[in-house]
Amino acid sequence: MNVWASVTRDKSAVWRFLTAMGLVAVVLAPSAHGVVVLRDGFGDGDINNNGIAFEDVDTDVGPTAPLGTAGTYVPARLRDVAGNGPANTEVSTALDASDTGLRWLQMRGFTGGTTTTAGTGPSKPTIRIVDDAQGAMQETMASGLNIGAINSGYAMSWESRGGGSAAGAFFDRSIELGPEVGDSVKVSFDFRMWRDAPNANTALEPVAGELRFGLFQDTDNQLGMTNPLAGRQVDLNNDGFIDNVPAIWGQEEGLFDGSITSAQGAGGGIGAIGDNGWTASLFTGASFLANGGGTRIREEINIDRLLQGNDIHTIAQPVNTNPDPFGVPTYDFVTLDNSRVYSISLELTRATEVTAGDTITSTLSVVDKLTQQTWSLSGTETLADSTSGGVPIPGTGGVQSDSWDYFAIKNQSSGSSEFDFVMDNFVVEVEGSNANPGLAGDANGDGKVDLLDLDILGANFGASGGATLAQGDFNSDGSVNLLDLDILGANFGAMQMATAIPEPAAIVSLVGLLCISLRRRR
Repeated sequence: MNVWASVTRDKSAVWRFLTAMGLVAVVLAPSAHGVVVLRDGFGDGDINNNGIAFEDVDTDVGPTAPLGTAGTYVPARLRDVAGNGPANTEVSTALDASDTGLRWLQMRGFTGGTTTTAGTGPSKPTIRIVDDAQGAMQETMASGLNIGAINSGYAMSWESRGGGSAAGAFFDRSIELGPEVGDSVKVSFDFRMWRDAPNANTALEPVAGELRFGLFQDTDNQLGMTNPLAGRQVDLNNDGFIDNVPAIWGQEEGLFDGSITSAQGAGGGIGAIGDNGWTASLFTGASFLANGGGTRIREEINIDRLLQGNDIHTIAQPVNTNPDPFGVPTYDFVTLDNSRVYSISLELTRATEVTAGDTITSTLSVVDKLTQQTWSLSGTETLADSTSGGVPIPGTGGVQSDSWDYFAIKNQSSGSSEFDFVMDNFVVEVEGSNANPGLAGDANGDGKVDLLDLDILGANFGASGGATLAQGDFNSDGSVNLLDLDILGANFGAMQMATAIPEPAAIVSLVGLLCISLRRRR
């Protein structure tokens, strides 16, 4: 018997009881903190969020994959150090069915053996769900590389066929920065190199590269439009000739990062080209810019390719701390180590009122999850200032954005190298005047705060870390506790994108306390 559910089944009866006892005078207000509006821990086994878990696109591109994409390895699973594999089994069980996550899609297109078959092969990059639990991967096994896992559960693996691959997480709404000073939007994720991925990277090779990521606005309102050239190209008519196949921007995998233009055909420019974004760059491995010297926060208006780097305006970068003009430059920032796990975030905060110049402070932070050592870099930028070296950057919009529709990430190559990685615990938070209270307390992500969320919180009450954070940790403090109960109570009855009359916070807060007491007694 679920005591929590049985007690909360009839809230009106509990309300009458509490009123008679004179207990409803206690009203608990919600705490001031960021509201987690988007989260993905990949626990549902559905990376493209189409409602069907464990498809080939979610977990596998092996010999049974369609369209001739068979390879000699399975990117969603790992080989061992000697090159044999895969070492661990393919994931097939949902860890958290309510972790509906986001729509993750590659946008760099497809490979091919020759110029005449370009766009006919596997995805570049291939992003799939992998089990990142300690001991499940060669990297994390004590007999292997013995590197700490990101988390106990699933993560997103990224296997790139060449550097410069791009993918994105597409939101189901526009995430807006509030208009008041101090309002903020923050994106964060956990990251580590996938050093024994089955490609040119050997288990011990120090790979040099550049990790680029950022928040982007659909400036030209093209999401949902069809690009007639973006899909994997196949012989549709069985006549021996490869045909162009369309794909929908933001809903399907394809070549959308901006490298096809309208000159190649009507609609060929539909995609990331023309979209504004705030981006960050971090160097990894044996970088020639040691100690984080290449780290950047930039604004970007895509007139070429997403996260390409040649249409940017630098907002912040590390300072050379070596005063010797003839000495080797030193920078007080991290170059990502191949054997470490990091928590990485980019936060955008309203620095001045919109009527007073409208500036935004962007902050890039990196935390070593083992030692908790932190590096941080920030700069303030006027939204209307989209320039590079004082020269205005052309492009759609002409100014930076303060609302975003998708997240993009890229493994920019350094020289001839490439690198693969694993990421987990992707979170987008909104704090301040426009933080939607209807989202705080929505444990199952169905767009409303109701008894189902109360039951989930009760089932996970007292838990900390792991997959339970997606089901009850509304203030992201690492545990499910009374603060989360207060948040749910304050927003009970609220609905996303709709008008609802919330019930008194005291009802749910006190009902929750009563239920906790009953659960403990039982």
